[in-house]
Amino acid sequence: MRSQDRFLYVAVLSFLFALLLSGMSLAENRALLVGCDRFLSLSDTTPSSERNVEEMADALSGGAMNLETLITRRYGISGADELRGLILEAFEAAQPGDVSYFYISTHGLWEPGEPGESMTLLLSDGRTEYGITARQLKYVFDSIQGTKVLIVDACHAGAMIGKGIRDSLGHIFEGDEYKVICSSGGAEESWFWRGSTADGEEITGGGYFSGILSAGISVRTGYAADRNRDGIITLSEISSYLLQMHGASTVHTYPEEDDFPILVYTAEGVKRQTDPLGNISFSDSTLEEDGLKIPFAFTVFSPCRVAYQLVYQAGNRWDFAHARLLYDTGELFGTYGDAEGWLSPGYKERTLTLTEDIMGYSGYLLLQMVVTEGSEMRIVASRAIGISTRRGAGTFALAAGEVFAPDAGEEMGFTLSHTGPVVLWASILDSSGNTVKRIVSGVSSRPEQLYPEGTSLYWDGKDTDGELAEAGEYHLHLRVRFNGGTEEIDSEPFLLER
Repeated sequence: MRSQDRFLYVAVLSFLFALLLSGMSLAENRALLVGCDRFLSLSDTTPSSERNVEEMADALSGGAMNLETLITRRYGISGADELRGLILEAFEAAQPGDVSYFYISTHGLWEPGEPGESMTLLLSDGRTEYGITARQLKYVFDSIQGTKVLIVDACHAGAMIGKGIRDSLGHIFEGDEYKVICSSGGAEESWFWRGSTADGEEITGGGYFSGILSAGISVRTGYAADRNRDGIITLSEISSYLLQMHGASTVHTYPEEDDFPILVYTAEGVKRQTDPLGNISFSDSTLEEDGLKIPFAFTVFSPCRVAYQLVYQAGNRWDFAHARLLYDTGELFGTYGDAEGWLSPGYKERTLTLTEDIMGYSGYLLLQMVVTEGSEMRIVASRAIGISTRRGAGTFALAAGEVFAPDAGEEMGFTLSHTGPVVLWASILDSSGNTVKRIVSGVSSRPEQLYPEGTSLYWDGKDTDGELAEAGEYHLHLRVRFNGGTEEIDSEPFLLER
């Protein structure tokens, strides 16, 4: 072979190999985003879902998504038949290797004790109203080739993947072709912004979940969800980011700790951040009697007005009706005179001290960071803070399934029953007592609206190296810290089948 031909041959092979490594560069991606606000049987959420769709469309059309099709339906949908038609219109041309993104913002319906597959998404345009169950939705998507990324912003969304519920784990969106992000656990509600201006005018904004998610995968925050800054935002990184920055409900994903690239972006995009506030970090998420202070930090990139909304629980639900809005006073009589909340650019450290009337309370507090730009108020981050005072965590009980098959996409679920906030360390041990995988380490519990109160955990069957564990018997070992002590708990053994 002549040297010139050899050079051309090597160049072609290198090009094809680079394409193969890039994975998504050969794929064609499509997105369908649906929002319903006007209902016949439940409350009107206008314009929450409409704004959610707009924000998600803006985020998904950025980066290097290579979207061939982006279809939005912001003003409702008449029922399951119309939704099937839209799904087929958007994704019917998908081939193996393509990625189809489906986002929906609506009311979700599910009752504890029902199978997760019966979780229902309400579809309405204000004139007609029907529901589509999780199984019916999967039946439609099973006909679509390639990978399907489902983002469900609805109350009880986690039930459709069997998470955030006390029932035995089992869901229908199992296998490599499905990646699912749910705004809330099966027992939880999913919330949207509602407040008032300084003049008393009521404001209804988008959902807390979609606002935080869209910001995390958007150029306007410098793609904040990209934890390792490699230009690829994986499902695992999105899950971690949402659990840190979205406190109003507990986000659940399937599969657990999955490295599928949800979004790819170019490195130069990071320099074009436009949000006025970012780089938000919170300290510990569980407070005890001797330290009722909440330290946190953030960076102001351009002048803005910042406030902190404090929401306590009432009857195991967030009591937004009695939320307290506190404007930042760190720069009073500075650049902006005596205008509360106005901050100049730079790195900020703040500490909120809870008042003494909280003593004796044991539950959760939602801290939300609110930014005002012009006439618009936005929630830019929120954190669920556990407050554990003057009472223990009750009697602990740990439940687990009996058997699961990770090769088939199944995961093992655990539920720890406890009263009040706790801090958890959880590890999977084999029959010899060796640690196979550490699931959480020093993680604070969150309110999941489980009855009785508790925390759900999941294992995908992989070891520390990311490889599927061998078939055999395993159990979960827990160390629980609560105000007044610690306790060690082991689950009953369960089987991993290969």
